[in-house]
Amino acid sequence: MRVLILLVLLPFSLLAGSLSSPLVEVDGNKATVKINRTSTGVSGFIVRHFNTERSTILANATVTGYDSERGVALLELSTYTGLRQSSLPSGRWTPQAGDEAVLGFAYTRALLIAPSDETYHSIISRVPSLQWAHPDTFAAFLSYRGHPTPLQKDFKDFCTTSSSGLLYIHLKKSLFTMDCKSMHLLQIIPVDIERKDVKLPFYFRFEKIREAWWGEGSDRLTSYDPYYFGLIVKNNPDSELLKTYAQENDIPPELLESHWHDGFTGLFEGVEEENQPEVK
Repeated sequence: MRVLILLVLLPFSLLAGSLSSPLVEVDGNKATVKINRTSTGVSGFIVRHFNTERSTILANATVTGYDSERGVALLELSTYTGLRQSSLPSGRWTPQAGDEAVLGFAYTRALLIAPSDETYHSIISRVPSLQWAHPDTFAAFLSYRGHPTPLQKDFKDFCTTSSSGLLYIHLKKSLFTMDCKSMHLLQIIPVDIERKDVKLPFYFRFEKIREAWWGEGSDRLTSYDPYYFGLIVKNNPDSELLKTYAQENDIPPELLESHWHDGFTGLFEGVEEENQPEVK
């Protein structure tokens, strides 16, 4: 029951929906905004309102720090590509003080990476408040790119396309929650679900993900937990959450200084992994 309550409250404990506030200062790709609450790693975008009926998105925004005493968040700005259309002209506006920062947008929609159908359905059934992007759609997205091993860019681009704000990854006995675009770790909670087998690269319902002839991501994934744990470490090298997790699970601290997933293989020796037969 404790796990059930945590899972139901998880998305709302982070942001309780999207938040918006005008920019206070802008200096190049840095900006500040006054806001009551947020977490480092939360992503969003900057909006310019021309009038009551017309507006446009100017840039991506990611929270890089938060001063709770002053209620001020520091934002890093980058190019927004979610509405890219090469056949149409684009504006050359840049963010400035007074433009609106929208943070935590689409935190009501999430993608779950799970090792089996039992794990997947057990978790989503406990969080009915979220809209779930089905892993079949992500698998089809990867197949189009020829990436049977999902890359960080694949997650980011898919979450932009599907308007998903959160990424959940279940590893062994824990559920890791990240911002789907920044890949910043937001929370880790214990979720112990028995595994009967592991489908690689994650649970989805059709036969296989097409692989490209060459390039990063074109190789088939051979180990579930080490790869995804390495991906989390790579994107969160200074995470206090990961350091606490390492202490509680007897993970040598030096392993958190490397993101090469093969280094984590020994941590998950007790997890049974079963490759699915490749259909040709």
